[in-house]
Amino acid sequence: MEDDVLKDLKRRYERGAPNLMVRLVAYLSIASIIAITPIIVVSYVLLEVIPIDIPWYLIISLAPVYVVIARWIFNLALIAIGRLTLKPVEEGDYEMDVSNKNVRNWLINGIGTALALHYVGYEPFGMPALGSYVLGLLGAKMGYATQASFAVDPYLMEFGDGAMAGGGTILSGHAFAGGRLIIGKTKLGRNVTIGANSVLFPGVEIGDNSIIATVSTVPYKTKIPPNQLWAGNPARQVGVVTKDGKIKMLEKKKD
Repeated sequence: MEDDVLKDLKRRYERGAPNLMVRLVAYLSIASIIAITPIIVVSYVLLEVIPIDIPWYLIISLAPVYVVIARWIFNLALIAIGRLTLKPVEEGDYEMDVSNKNVRNWLINGIGTALALHYVGYEPFGMPALGSYVLGLLGAKMGYATQASFAVDPYLMEFGDGAMAGGGTILSGHAFAGGRLIIGKTKLGRNVTIGANSVLFPGVEIGDNSIIATVSTVPYKTKIPPNQLWAGNPARQVGVVTKDGKIKMLEKKKD
């Protein structure tokens, strides 16, 4: 007999839950069909329409070109699917219950955006140099000359001009706590620098010119004023950033 905990989990996770596996297969299938169709058309034209006797070995030798073209059409199709399937999600603290439209929409958004990010902008299949462009195409507000290593829920991200997030940094628009889903926007001001391997939780706002030191954790809903240096886990202010861009450490309080 099922206990109360298992019954409650099934109630929250199964009733009205979107079939994410079906969506995953559907998105990949649609992108694959879109990618292969131009190759089929071109091959047909070369073999059947153009009145030129093209040697079969020449057509086969072009296989690498077909692969590259198909791959990038596939990538662009995934980005388009990820953007077109985005559903509205409101910031808030919700019970992890799929009957709630915000929880359900967040799950659906995650499938489309994750496919696009990992096939185009991030590892294992993508090119990190394209990460910032893909984030922008998936709904992130990207300023001029921005760079982000890894951002979850791009439609909940805002980057000011010159904002930089180092390698291994995780910027997240959601978090889990005690069976609840927390959703919030992550906002970086102008010229903000996030050190490598740091983690920013949802609801974080960082003011212009501020710096988060390497391997730091910025908790949920933390508001960091402009021109400050924060570090640690959880992050705390440890210095200030002067007008000329230099760092001045705060004096440690004596016990």
